[in-house]
Amino acid sequence: MQQQWLTNLPIHGVLDTQPLLKGVANDVYKIITTEQSYVLKHFRYDHPYGLNRDQEVALQQQLAEQQLAPAVLYYDTIQGLLLQPFISGDDLAHSTLAMSTKIQRLAEVSARIHRVQVDVPVWSLRSRLQIYCDALARYDEERARQFRKRIGQQRKLIDCFGMNPVFCHNDLAFHHVFTQPHLQVIDWEYAGMGERYFDLANSMLANDFDNTQQRAFIHSYEGVAGIHIHSQQLADWLQLAETVSQLWYELHHNLQGHT
Repeated sequence: MQQQWLTNLPIHGVLDTQPLLKGVANDVYKIITTEQSYVLKHFRYDHPYGLNRDQEVALQQQLAEQQLAPAVLYYDTIQGLLLQPFISGDDLAHSTLAMSTKIQRLAEVSARIHRVQVDVPVWSLRSRLQIYCDALARYDEERARQFRKRIGQQRKLIDCFGMNPVFCHNDLAFHHVFTQPHLQVIDWEYAGMGERYFDLANSMLANDFDNTQQRAFIHSYEGVAGIHIHSQQLADWLQLAETVSQLWYELHHNLQGHT
């Protein structure tokens, strides 16, 4: 962490700073003070991932008002710094709960997110995929061409994206969900109005659910949301989500190799 970052933060009595995550898109630090602990995110790459940080922060502020996300304590758009409270409880990934209970909780959180009313644009999957492919082509034109071909084969599904939009997290992994001391969800950079089935598929991929766990997750979701999920539609969206995930990781690998 650059020490000058601490100068403008609205905190005092810093005792220690600890790196929590060093990634391509973000670097994340824990700041311990005499009064409490904080998380400081440093945004790194935005454009290769199609991220809008101002929109992300504005969204988190709205969600914090609904007690679904940590409060935004400080945001420096120039340096790309976001300060929020440190959540002391365990996330679902580190919880001692049984896996069946974790899946049930995740389904409940998914259903709640899909009911949220926020002022945020519809997420354009087509534009996001174009951004990913263009960014990947700078490093590997052939791989980008292969992904463009795969995406073209799923064009009809992409055309349906957002036709009946609901609010989606789009990366709801266990480690993004905290249930203690109360429910909070983190890392909203890919959130927006979008496709319910795509969001559910992303959750299953992010948590590496096997077939039995996928069925349990969807069954729990249907019970909480009061919505029937069509298995074939979900299978189609899961295939598309796998393509998007593989493309993202291919781009991530190349960006990581050039930092």
